[in-house]
Amino acid sequence: MNKFIPISLINLTPLQSDESVNSEIHIDDLEIINNIQESIGKGGRRNIIDILKFLIPNLLKQKILNISNPEIHLRISGDGRNVGRKVKQVMITFAILNNKNNLYYPENHHTIILYPGIEKYEILQVALEQLIIELRTLKEKGLKDHQGREWKIELYFSSDWKFLAICLGLNAANSKYFCPWCEISKEQQGDLSLEWKINKTINNIHQNYKCYRGHIRPAIFDMIPLQNWVPDELHIMLRITDVLWRLVIDELKSRNTWGNKARDVIIEEMKRINVRFHFWLEVGSSTWQYTSLMGQDKLTVLQHFNLSKLFPHSRAIQIRNLWDNFYLLHKAMKDFNTDAKMFSNDTHAWLHQFLNSDFYQASDITPYIHVLVYHIPEMIKIHNHFGLAAFSCSAVEKKNHQQVSHFFKKTTKDGGGGKNGKGRKSAILDILEHENRMLYFYNCNEIESIHLPKRLRI
Repeated sequence: MNKFIPISLINLTPLQSDESVNSEIHIDDLEIINNIQESIGKGGRRNIIDILKFLIPNLLKQKILNISNPEIHLRISGDGRNVGRKVKQVMITFAILNNKNNLYYPENHHTIILYPGIEKYEILQVALEQLIIELRTLKEKGLKDHQGREWKIELYFSSDWKFLAICLGLNAANSKYFCPWCEISKEQQGDLSLEWKINKTINNIHQNYKCYRGHIRPAIFDMIPLQNWVPDELHIMLRITDVLWRLVIDELKSRNTWGNKARDVIIEEMKRINVRFHFWLEVGSSTWQYTSLMGQDKLTVLQHFNLSKLFPHSRAIQIRNLWDNFYLLHKAMKDFNTDAKMFSNDTHAWLHQFLNSDFYQASDITPYIHVLVYHIPEMIKIHNHFGLAAFSCSAVEKKNHQQVSHFFKKTTKDGGGGKNGKGRKSAILDILEHENRMLYFYNCNEIESIHLPKRLRI
């Protein structure tokens, strides 16, 4: 398979210095952390055109692609898993949106670039250099497969906010001009008389990125139209749920009811709804930290946490109503049949409720809330053929987590295997070779032809 889809190494060693600390740790296994750290500076890549040519025959056979309509919708995604406090495993993948019924499976997101290190513009520029050339070729010339058939390629991009902003050359989310799609400033977020639409274009950014305030570098994927940079619905849910929970904690503090009793009540209520949760104090700090919940646990809290255990009954009902309405928006966002206009009306109504005098202030509006209210309705309308769930990064995150947990847990690190530190190749190569093998098995139907051993009872 490595002959059909060669694996190349990328040297990123000179670019990896960074003092930032991961705010949230996804993997804390010491062996994995050590193995990742020893692999820093060594990346791997596969050619997206090679992989596409290998995939096309089976996609035609499954009637996912149709030669009478020779167009492939190609989604690029990026993810960085936090391994310990200092390192990430950064993965770039692509998926074929034509295969929309199977995008929830990690194996349908194909790794094209992989490196341990950090999400940083300068590193991504180098790591993605060849991919950028390939994508520009696909955009401008299309693809000719092994049978000489020509395919038109439509490109898309989806990731969490940080990765998307880096690739777009945009300021951080807490900056004054933060939005990838419109020119809103933080001061304008509370003005509900204003309506915000996608008014930036990738052509303008490509010609002069400084024409839009907040853009500080050229876009990396400047061949992808801006309306095809699609927000990840998973992170919209995660981050807005974080805000709603933080505001509950802040309100307890403002009511002077934030103490051991309140924390004990929260822990007991979390136990009742089967969510693992605890509080702790960092050494030398008086600020209580608490468990960072995974996606499903956040949804469980959003749906089932009994707020009347913390607030007077009338106030608990108010907050519960706000939470329930957001949960309904989350469900509608993922529903293929959601009407864009109705969703827009519902998000605007929710924002009015959020800013009601009984609730919160304009300063509590986050970039993800802005995107939910003003740009998700547009995205639902633009991408109605696939549905917004087709751009979820859940499968990409799962794939990255699985690969790190498996391949860096084994002693396959550079420097392993004997006293001389030789004899074992890097886990990066192991991962990409494993992907090549899986491509062969899935696309050549080898798995179905393997005869499993039978047990005989005598």
